[in-house]
Amino acid sequence: MKMYVIQIARVCLLSIVTACSCCFGARAPLVSLEAPVSKWHDGVPLGNGGAGALLWGGGETLNVTLDRADFWHNIHMPCYLRPEFSWATLVDVVRRKDGARRSAVFGDYERVNATKLPGVRFVMTLASGQRVKRFTLDASTAAATVTVETPLGERHILAWFDDGDKLLSMRIPEDVKFAKREFLNNSSFDRLGGYPAAAVSIGAREATYRRARRAGADNRFDIDFEAGVRFRAASDAPASSFWPKFNSESSVSIPDADLQRLYDFVIYLYGAGARAGHPPLALQGIWTADNGALPPWHGDYHNDLNTEMTYWAAGPAGRIEALEGFAEFFIERLPECRAFCKKLFGDSAEGAVIPPTMGFGAHVIGGWTAYTVLPVHGIWVFDTLCDAWDYDPTPEKAAKYLAFGRELAAGIEHAWKMVDGVRRLDLSCSPEVGSNGNACFLSPNSSYDRAILTSFYIYLSRLAEASGDKAEAEKWKAYVGTFGPPNAAADGTIELSAGNLLKGTHRHPSHLLQVFPLTNVPLEKGVDFTRSVDQWEKLGTDWWVGFSFPWAGCFEARLGRGDRAYRYLKDFQRAFTSRCGFNLNGDQLKCGLSRATYDPFTLEANFGYARGIQEMLLAYDPHANTATLFPALPKEWDGREVSFRNLRVPGGHRISATRSADGKVTHSLAPWPGAKSLPKVKVTEGAK
Repeated sequence: MKMYVIQIARVCLLSIVTACSCCFGARAPLVSLEAPVSKWHDGVPLGNGGAGALLWGGGETLNVTLDRADFWHNIHMPCYLRPEFSWATLVDVVRRKDGARRSAVFGDYERVNATKLPGVRFVMTLASGQRVKRFTLDASTAAATVTVETPLGERHILAWFDDGDKLLSMRIPEDVKFAKREFLNNSSFDRLGGYPAAAVSIGAREATYRRARRAGADNRFDIDFEAGVRFRAASDAPASSFWPKFNSESSVSIPDADLQRLYDFVIYLYGAGARAGHPPLALQGIWTADNGALPPWHGDYHNDLNTEMTYWAAGPAGRIEALEGFAEFFIERLPECRAFCKKLFGDSAEGAVIPPTMGFGAHVIGGWTAYTVLPVHGIWVFDTLCDAWDYDPTPEKAAKYLAFGRELAAGIEHAWKMVDGVRRLDLSCSPEVGSNGNACFLSPNSSYDRAILTSFYIYLSRLAEASGDKAEAEKWKAYVGTFGPPNAAADGTIELSAGNLLKGTHRHPSHLLQVFPLTNVPLEKGVDFTRSVDQWEKLGTDWWVGFSFPWAGCFEARLGRGDRAYRYLKDFQRAFTSRCGFNLNGDQLKCGLSRATYDPFTLEANFGYARGIQEMLLAYDPHANTATLFPALPKEWDGREVSFRNLRVPGGHRISATRSADGKVTHSLAPWPGAKSLPKVKVTEGAK
């Protein structure tokens, strides 16, 4: 294996990688759909972080589904307000295996919950003789074009969001005429009750829709949901200051047009849906289901996988603003997280607990108890928050995130007891194994818990060291290794918990976090990553869902098995995405990849896919401070050029590289200003 060690001054090198200096504007449209586009989740997504839209339809109908990131039904579920909702009660009912009481006390099937609210559909009916022909999305301008056939030929409607605008801009040619324009109310509001009628105005310059939302358990109302369309002059065009910078951050170029388009589409979603100053992406972001119902799983912040996976690709792609918005959102909710800690552990309990499934205001959302109450899931959130520092390591972030981490550390202390020198949690799980039966609770500490807690204290130690407090760094470092020995079979296969090997196909490889994404957790004696991944995969994909396939791709890339990584990512792209590219949880081709063939849309698998592509091109080992170029390319790409520009590794360093068709690799590294150490850069033997 060839190794290149680069010593670089603080001045960034001129890139020697000419082939990967591509830009979005030179590529085909991110989305190009012939009408009819009959389902909302197939539509063209637009957004500016706070407001979102989907364009879809066909024939004489042009649908514009409008949404807002902050439009939520914020309310405590009734069971949460009762005194028996506590950690002590949960420990007791689990030990008694009293599933009925557990469900009653903790709201497993509670109907009254906080939820993301759907927006509104604006329907524009074309005049007779005109019809919608095509929808396209251009990444360079983040604008959508709707091609309309008219008696005078094709005409083009242009739609975009200006930075910071609540209304969607639409430039409509004079030749395009409409017979009717109207807003359609979502009937789900009627089921929630108490929402007054919307205020609607449709005129020549604007069509606006305003609606009250329920803001808290006291049922007060705020008129704060405003959406609509701003009709623009023929000379107007998108003029965003955000998108040129966003699109220049990084890029990849791979010799598979379908995978390339999906990667670019996914990265685009960060710019459209995840910006500083706006709420982070929940399950559906700013594209909430427009099907007359409330969104699946409340459209919540689901912190036992979905929230975290949604941000896996942001750091390597250099989309730091998305990560910063994520971090600020949770830090701003520190008072609510402190209140949840006291709710679980008593009024005298210090610290904070991030609710595992939560709404916009950090209201707890009921569901399967092991995954909606146990505090360890919120600890995993901290890893994502720390990515905002790790890929852009400023001292200010280190101090701010360390302060938040101390609160979480104080909160989790209430959930374990010291037993023979081991910090043993009172309750343990491995999402989503065991569904909601008694088997969902495992003997502490599960492999899932061990990996999350180990990673957490490693991060706290690093943040303290970066903040100049060596004593605190040593304090947190002392926690590492105190969560019991690894749960591994004799051959090194990672178990769910001690002596408990996963025995059937399962969508959530939660016991393998140590393999990926928590790569800062060191490989432990007696653990075999390759055997562990192989064992999960050999159980079959029958009950995998959309996110399982990208996660498998990340595992395989980490193991250097490019052909397998490519297969899993390709399977996801072809069978688990909508026409525009959104993740749909089930096998849409019904080709045997999964017995789940349903189609709820959630975002996380899209970003897991993008991280899988990044891992095939660039792998970082935090223990050796080594970046490996092209560690997992498939044979399918032999003899074809592959490149990437400005992908980041922890420490903030940017790396660019090209593997030419003859296998020759050229690369450059732009170090983070003021970096004390630079990563070693290795080239695998497969890239000669």
